[in-house]
Amino acid sequence: MPDADVTSTVTRLLRAQGRASVSHNSGRPWLVGKWSDDEIVVAEAGNSRVAVIGPASVTATRLAGILARTGDVTAVNAVLSSLPGSYHVIAYVNGRSLVRGTAAGVRQVFQTMVDGQVLAADRADVLAGVLGTELDLEAVALSLLDPLPPYPLDDVPMWKGVEAVPPDRFLLIDEAGRPATFRWWSPPEPVVPLADGARALRLALTNAVAVRTSAGGKVSCDLSGGLDSTSMCFLAVDSPAELIAYTTVGLDPADDDVPWAMRAISALPGVGHEILPRNELPLVYQGIATADDCLDRPFIGQIDRAQILTAFERMAALGSRVHLTGFGGDEVLEGDLNYLRSLIRKAPWIALSRLRAYHAQGRWPLMNVAWQLLRPRSYGSWWAGTAGRITDPRQALRSPRFDWDEPPRLPPWVSPDCVDLVRRMLRAKRESVRPLAGDPSKHADLLAIRSSARIARSFGQLVGPTGVPFATPFLDDQVVEACLAVRAHERSTPWEYKPLIKEAMRGIVPAASLERTTKAESSAEEEAGLRANHLDLMALCEDSRLADLGLVEADQLRAASHYSPSLTRPHESLQQTFTAEAWLRRLKVSVQAGPRS
Repeated sequence: MPDADVTSTVTRLLRAQGRASVSHNSGRPWLVGKWSDDEIVVAEAGNSRVAVIGPASVTATRLAGILARTGDVTAVNAVLSSLPGSYHVIAYVNGRSLVRGTAAGVRQVFQTMVDGQVLAADRADVLAGVLGTELDLEAVALSLLDPLPPYPLDDVPMWKGVEAVPPDRFLLIDEAGRPATFRWWSPPEPVVPLADGARALRLALTNAVAVRTSAGGKVSCDLSGGLDSTSMCFLAVDSPAELIAYTTVGLDPADDDVPWAMRAISALPGVGHEILPRNELPLVYQGIATADDCLDRPFIGQIDRAQILTAFERMAALGSRVHLTGFGGDEVLEGDLNYLRSLIRKAPWIALSRLRAYHAQGRWPLMNVAWQLLRPRSYGSWWAGTAGRITDPRQALRSPRFDWDEPPRLPPWVSPDCVDLVRRMLRAKRESVRPLAGDPSKHADLLAIRSSARIARSFGQLVGPTGVPFATPFLDDQVVEACLAVRAHERSTPWEYKPLIKEAMRGIVPAASLERTTKAESSAEEEAGLRANHLDLMALCEDSRLADLGLVEADQLRAASHYSPSLTRPHESLQQTFTAEAWLRRLKVSVQAGPRS
């Protein structure tokens, strides 16, 4: 909050919720929120102050020294950007304020204006509540796109008057109270050889895990037996913390998570191991009709809320103070196959050898792949074609789509008004859109990482009431940087699964646990969940909020609410629709149609 008189309504709203606070020298509130003592470090020097909120390797003494030596708020942020961990930085130096989250977006920043003053927060719904603003119908419509709205519409806040600060930018408020955003982070160029990158990743991951475990106590960790969660367990086992591993037994008989998890546990003596048996596994969509999770946007992972909450409630009962996961590993450890588009021009012989291998493995249609790889296509050109195709049925692909992004689709049960609304939004942006990077593979990598971080952020909100934080070391800034710096054609190859993490973990994770090339999938859980929870889904179709808003045809949604064995998997679009419906039902804000201001 600014060092100024903001409306008494704002102060009253925040204080009524019993939040913790840190004051300006004037006594006015500077930071207001909910945090424990070990989640925040604050330092002051004269009228300047800085706070780091979240797991970070910094003490108040060190923070005070940085503040005393640095007379500029942006310089303070530059020094703090090298700290391992996942945290917000909030600084006030010589009348200027700076707020920023993390580069991937796990920790995000939103802003709004109240009585001419800038307020910033890590949750859009908090600012919307303070502002008393309306829900944005356009943002709700965008949330129905499968799999995601295209960048930059993928992160539009759900309320009018609330803006998201891009993860790679910080919010700066000058002495006159005027806000602006500036870039503070850029991805590294992918020029580092695999061996060097693996050493950097090993150090970054070790530091990221240490930030969460160095305080000791009990720490829990997913252990699916996959490379990512297994690496987390072996990095945490030598810490001062007592480690508890957690494994879920899936419904698919072909799911081989448990044998791989048991192989890892055999090399982790003294580590507790909690297993959720198959017969206790909550199903997909269980409890969705009565969900009251406090989320600031629709969250696709909410379809698995019963299973997620079961895990975190178990860990809370065992005394875990933080839960480590391998979430984000897929996105940072393996690059998008679009790298072949650049590689075929820079190193055609290397590209051709990889193409031959991919063709042998997946029977790619080479002529179609060659045409995609060689055609010039700007992001604006790709975007221009999306609006006209948003209602096209999905196709079962025989090979990857080498383009800027997967084309978004609206499901067949949305209304004509919803289709028109989304098309107008896409067409209004087509002249001004710019990609996250000029190279399609870099754009795709950054987009995937940001999407994963957004899901991780919502995961954190979902499990927050259990008291066990959701930790994603793979999405820490230094870990993301170490991975993106590796040459794309060495990070992703047709001959080896996740070579970067295998090289980084040699000597830490037993060789036997690094041999896994399989990954469990959840179609069995989804089919069973759709069948078992059919009545709950029908209840969501009755008196549908989405239908009331004119976005969904309830009868068509009702008829489509079943599992389909089709290769195009049309039932997957139900995830966006039902999580949006569940999210809307919890809200107590007004909804009015109209364009974003």
